[in-house]
Amino acid sequence: MLRAQDILYGLQVSEIQRICKVDITTARRWKRGAICPPESALMILAGDLGAFDPAWAGWRLVRGELISPEGWRATPGDVLSIQFTQAQLSEWRIEAKRLRAKLEEYEFEEQPLPDSIDPMEIKALK
Repeated sequence: MLRAQDILYGLQVSEIQRICKVDITTARRWKRGAICPPESALMILAGDLGAFDPAWAGWRLVRGELISPEGWRATPGDVLSIQFTQAQLSEWRIEAKRLRAKLEEYEFEEQPLPDSIDPMEIKALK
């Protein structure tokens, strides 16, 4: 877990006040290190979703984006589109399987390799 100073670094006092719903004086004391913020406030300020459920430890919310521990970013629209995308992929897999089966029904004549073609035959075709 990050230290309080690391989490509070770069945050404005007004932002700490707004996010944690504390008095401005309390936010100033936290910021200058006069008192240590509660662990819950630090987890909220860090944006770590593990504060709400251990399964989400390492996942963060930053400026409206969900960020995985590996650094992958997703907007709310990305998250909402996941089920639609999975449904599309499922339909495409079914279609690809159907087309592969249909393709296997056809018998294809083996094409000759370029080395096996007589140049005189090519001239005759022109």
